[in-house]
Amino acid sequence: MVLGPTAGLIIAIFLQLISASVNFIGMTIQKKAATKIPKISKETGFLKSIKNMLFNKAWIFGLVLNSSSTLFAAGAFALASISIIQPLYGFGLIVLVIFIHFYLKERITRLDILGVIFGAAGIVVIGLAATPTEALDYTVMRNMFISINSMIFFGIISAIALIAYIVSEKTKKTTSLIFLVISSAIWTSTQNIFNKAVATSVGDLGLKGALFGDAALYSWVFILMFLFVSIIGIIMLNIAYQNGHGVIILPIWTAIQVIIPVLSGIIIFDEWNPSNGLTETDIIVTIVGIVIMLASIIILSISNGRKESFSKLISATSDNGDSNNEILVLKQKEDSTVEGKEELESNQNNLKEN
Repeated sequence: MVLGPTAGLIIAIFLQLISASVNFIGMTIQKKAATKIPKISKETGFLKSIKNMLFNKAWIFGLVLNSSSTLFAAGAFALASISIIQPLYGFGLIVLVIFIHFYLKERITRLDILGVIFGAAGIVVIGLAATPTEALDYTVMRNMFISINSMIFFGIISAIALIAYIVSEKTKKTTSLIFLVISSAIWTSTQNIFNKAVATSVGDLGLKGALFGDAALYSWVFILMFLFVSIIGIIMLNIAYQNGHGVIILPIWTAIQVIIPVLSGIIIFDEWNPSNGLTETDIIVTIVGIVIMLASIIILSISNGRKESFSKLISATSDNGDSNNEILVLKQKEDSTVEGKEELESNQNNLKEN
């Protein structure tokens, strides 16, 4: 059955929402697993570090979830523009808030609610601006990838990723972490571009035609590039997990996951060309929707990062044998950041009574 443009767009949005949800749950599981395995470092060795991750069941489970999310995303990219679909990636953070609340018993804060509201608004705005387009055929997509625009785009982002990594090796811990996350995010966001390329080939030529027909050479190059950037990005991200705080990692990493693919849609795939049916109004509304989604991503990432940092602090305090009163004081400090001074004063009174 051949889907019409409108039906294809609706299914693409649905697939991307599933992909983002599964991806963020998988990332959360991997992140917690990464803190339990030996640190990835030159002293540990590359092969030993890989082995430590592969023999950790929780980390592998998270990887399986991330891999399955890639399949959902591929379906979405094959049916719609990446510049429309990828901003919906922030929906995964909304699902993550709910997942953490029920699975890890974390409470939903006011900051979470604000982020969810922004996220829901962003999805609605992007959905209103989304315009059905005809799927790319293989030949057009291939020519886009070997165009001058594509070469310049990949050259610039690759240079930024490499420079960011080099700077991360030369600077102090906090600054080093920021640049490491930037480099990791660029590599992992690039996988979406190659994912779209493979999905377009399969969608146009079928699985056999894409992998074993006349398009096989380019298809396998896209697959190998997808694996290459994914592996580099995953290793860097897990190093960041082990050495940094979520409040620093998540906002930067997630925002870049949206920005790079959207730019690729505009520069490489020429998706905002008026010939594709987009009006100036559609483009303006889309930009507004992307900005709203980025605001949601930053708010929810900061909220999640604060919870993660606080959980680590509580865990470390408990392991060192500190009293419950000291832990309660730390809890009050976290509450003051998230919920305000009134709740802090109430907790202090309860502490005095005890």
